[in-house]
Amino acid sequence: MSMDLAKQTFTSTPEYLIASTNIRIATAIKEAAAALKKGAPVKIDGNGKAAKVTANSDTGIYGIVADDVASGDDAVIYLTGEFFADALVLETGVTAAGLEIKLRDIGIFLKDGGSSF
Repeated sequence: MSMDLAKQTFTSTPEYLIASTNIRIATAIKEAAAALKKGAPVKIDGNGKAAKVTANSDTGIYGIVADDVASGDDAVIYLTGEFFADALVLETGVTAAGLEIKLRDIGIFLKDGGSSF
């Protein structure tokens, strides 16, 4: 038996969606009405599924998607917590500043992650 003594380099890419662990993060599972990206704010559609928040429908926000999910699959959704605004995945015409108070009303707080919003 031989040992591999070659130098090995390991790397890690940190995630910068969650801004703090000082606030409890609650989650829920909802079926995705469409493909959703990690960090996307969602609302619940008329069928009880997680749907994208768009510029034309940014009321009734439910939470933020925790991971990429395909249409029809179960999505883990953050219901509370602190998140970096610049890590949100937003549809065209939707801004973090425009969603800040709506998210705060449901217990999600946005922090500036280095770029202004």
